[in-house]
Amino acid sequence: MGTRLTQIRTIGWAAVEAAFLLVVLCLLLNIILGDAANSFVTEVAANATSFLQKLPPGVFLGVVLIAALYGVVRSRLAR
Repeated sequence: MGTRLTQIRTIGWAAVEAAFLLVVLCLLLNIILGDAANSFVTEVAANATSFLQKLPPGVFLGVVLIAALYGVVRSRLAR
C-alpha cells in the first residue's frame, strides 16, 4: 500500500510540474510572439498575468523566497 501511495504522489507532482512549465512556456511565448501567438497561449498568459496582478504586493516574492530557502536547506541536508 505504501508503494502505491508513493507512486500516486510522484505522478501527482509530475503533473503539477508539467502544468507549471506549460504556464511559464505560454508566458514566454506570449512575450516573444506577441500578437502572433495563438489564442491558447494568449489566454493562458492573460489569466496568469491577471492572477499575479491581483495578488497583494510581496506575496509572490515571499512564496519564491520560501521555495528557494526550502531548496537550499533540502540540498544541504541531502549531503
